[in-house]
Amino acid sequence: MKRLLTLPAVGLAALVAQGALATLLSPPWCPDLALLVLIGIGLRWSGIAGGLLLAAFLGYATDLVSGSLLGQHALLRMAAHGLARLGNRHLSLRGLLPQAIFVSALTCANAFAMALITSFFSPGSAVAGIALRELLPQAVANALFFPLVASLTARTVARLGDEDGGQRILPLSPRGRIA
Repeated sequence: MKRLLTLPAVGLAALVAQGALATLLSPPWCPDLALLVLIGIGLRWSGIAGGLLLAAFLGYATDLVSGSLLGQHALLRMAAHGLARLGNRHLSLRGLLPQAIFVSALTCANAFAMALITSFFSPGSAVAGIALRELLPQAVANALFFPLVASLTARTVARLGDEDGGQRILPLSPRGRIA
């Protein structure tokens, strides 16, 4: 029950903090805090169903706040959460550099997918192509802010009772019987 109330509140707080940061930083340098929270939860939380529901909720809240197509961010946030879980299972994302590269790549993939969805549903829109000068600063800003967001997310998930989180631990067991 604590997770049901706390994690959506953390995600909504990230949306509010992102709105406040947007008044201080120029748009390409403002990190996408809601996306970073979902990536952090995907890397730490072991439950898939709750994570996907949270991703859909935060994505829909982002759709309502940003004025984009309804469901666009929800779909992309669910995909980002799934990719974070998949990356956690198959990649070694323990250090700052691997996490920064992963977050930057996921930010770029999210931006490309958003442009594709927008151009598909709004053919006359000017969002058909992504400006590289805006995408790279966004990816760098997300990579720089991710350690802070990941730390806060890990503490929150640990306080909610998921001590291990989603982090894999390398099993160190002997292959055969030692005599």
